[in-house]
Amino acid sequence: MAQYIDLSAGRRAGGVVAARGAAALLVAAAGAIHLYLWFDYFHRVHVVGALFLANAAVGLTLGTALLARRDVRVLLAAGGYAAGTLVAFVVSTRWGLFGYRETFWGSWQEAAGGVELAATVLAALLLADFRVR
Repeated sequence: MAQYIDLSAGRRAGGVVAARGAAALLVAAAGAIHLYLWFDYFHRVHVVGALFLANAAVGLTLGTALLARRDVRVLLAAGGYAAGTLVAFVVSTRWGLFGYRETFWGSWQEAAGGVELAATVLAALLLADFRVR
């Protein structure tokens, strides 16, 4: 009788590793976009400029931590970072934030929003995977 090897667990594990890597890159990319924007313009904006710099530091740190550690707390922090950044962006476009009102549409706004939305969704899916196991 032939022996069969179940490869589904290995494929699933490989997919989870790839998804974690993608989430790490997306979170780091959100931080990198905010760092670029801080240098480009936001270093001149009172309060919001400092928040852009802090956002960049946190995004780059969490992206690195996601690559280095397989920890649900890091994944929660990364998902919270991405979702929180997206919420702050929407608030700043709708009502303004610390006296600064952002526009919703534009190349950098769309890039940052897309990266943050993708990071939020991917982190949520990975968190759901943690709960399943």
